Amino acid sequence: MLKSIERSTAFVLFCVFTAACVGLEVYLCYSMIAMGFTVGKAVTGVLNLTVLYATWKAFLTVVSREPEDVISFSKLDRFSSDRYRLLEKDIHAGLDDYATRQYILTEILRFAEEFLHEWLPGSHFELSIFIDRDQPLLFAHFDSNHESTAKSMEIRERNSHWYLENKYEVTKLFSEPSSHPRIIYNTEDKKNSYFFSSDQRRKQLRSTMLWCIDLDAPCAIVVSSNARNAFQEADPEVVAFIKFIGNMSRFYLHERGFLYRIYELRPDLFPPEAIRSVDERHSSSARQSTSSRF
Repeated sequence: MLKSIERSTAFVLFCVFTAACVGLEVYLCYSMIAMGFTVGKAVTGVLNLTVLYATWKAFLTVVSREPEDVISFSKLDRFSSDRYRLLEKDIHAGLDDYATRQYILTEILRFAEEFLHEWLPGSHFELSIFIDRDQPLLFAHFDSNHESTAKSMEIRERNSHWYLENKYEVTKLFSEPSSHPRIIYNTEDKKNSYFFSSDQRRKQLRSTMLWCIDLDAPCAIVVSSNARNAFQEADPEVVAFIKFIGNMSRFYLHERGFLYRIYELRPDLFPPEAIRSVDERHSSSARQSTSSRF
């Protein structure tokens, strides 16, 4: 199956080759008329037409081939079965709620990364789930190197303001949450002011798509490729797929109020004032809920 960019490249190359063959044929015809017929020119002309015809047939065969479904029912079935086995394994392993959900979301991102290789331009993809607007936290991560942790996660454990101080793209999304996906076609374009922690990261993150999973309790999915223009708004299937992954993650983030309980489960990741602020919001919400019943 050819990716869309490969189809475009094949078409351009075919056009260039066709133009060259037609140009050669015109030259041979003119040469035979102006300078006289020769067996060599006639044989060259016939061979040229034969090559052009064979190339045309090969091109039509390639581009007319029905693309395989990137997301097949068999793959979805395998994914759902694997997820169930993971849940069983985690229950028996006695992992706490934080570690279990982080593990499940990482596996969801692993599932998505597998498809992106077959679908989009690029050889290296990174997928991340960020939570919390005030002190953004990279909760789950997976990339094409099969790494489930990022270097920034360790730094964030020591400095809760790390992503804000370095103006990570996701913090801009959290400051103005929107249900519309945000696409950065070329992260190296200076007008984007994209933050790179190293030259290696600059090579790995050349285009990015961000989508705010929830507007009320901001959490987001961030997907990056090492190819420019890997994500296109005009490709609704890719956008829908990334939203699908985001919504699957959303369930595990919201189920039993996990997004709010995370401050109790991992208070070491947030400053005391942030935890007090959350407690106050919860108390206010509880009072409003109680008063609304009477």
